[in-house]
Amino acid sequence: MTIFAIVSGLGAAILLLSAGYLFGARRGALARDLLRRQAQLQAASLDQLREQSRQKVTEQEASLRTTIQDVLAPLVERERISLDLAQLASEAGERRELVPLLDKIAEVGRFETVLLTNEEGLPLAANSAAHHPERLAAAATRMALAAEKIADAHGVAPLSVMLRDSSDATTLCRIFRVQDQKLMLTALSNDSRLASVALDPAVTKIELSLATPA
Repeated sequence: MTIFAIVSGLGAAILLLSAGYLFGARRGALARDLLRRQAQLQAASLDQLREQSRQKVTEQEASLRTTIQDVLAPLVERERISLDLAQLASEAGERRELVPLLDKIAEVGRFETVLLTNEEGLPLAANSAAHHPERLAAAATRMALAAEKIADAHGVAPLSVMLRDSSDATTLCRIFRVQDQKLMLTALSNDSRLASVALDPAVTKIELSLATPA
């Protein structure tokens, strides 16, 4: 009986240990599976965060690029007009070429109307597609008078006057002299990016055309 009891006890102990081992192994496997799923979820969440971060950076870069382009657009347009106007051909003393020259200036600068007037406000030449040159001549005279008043008050002589109306149209008047004669080159544009120096290269071409008597 004693030996049988000992063997029975040992068997029961072995069975108990085996059951405990199997239970522990099962729980360990479940724990490892849970940890594995958590790691996979965390990895997926990390990948999602990285993708969202990349998208956010891309959007920020695109927004910054657009902002920079918007800021630089007036400068780029001004340089384009200046360069293109500077490359226009013009011959000294060829006053009969004023209208074709103003046509080229209007085309390059995308101006609706380009008008050359004298100090009395009389039109000397306009581009072929000019709209209401007499009205623009009157506006140029008033702008030149305003420039004179500024010069009287502050001792400076403005070279250009630019106005923008409620329809967002811009009128730019460039004042210059040729052989002691005061002239105004006036352009009408719908481009809000127009700069006050946009007509400067064109003035050089006109001065060359008017350099000698016709």
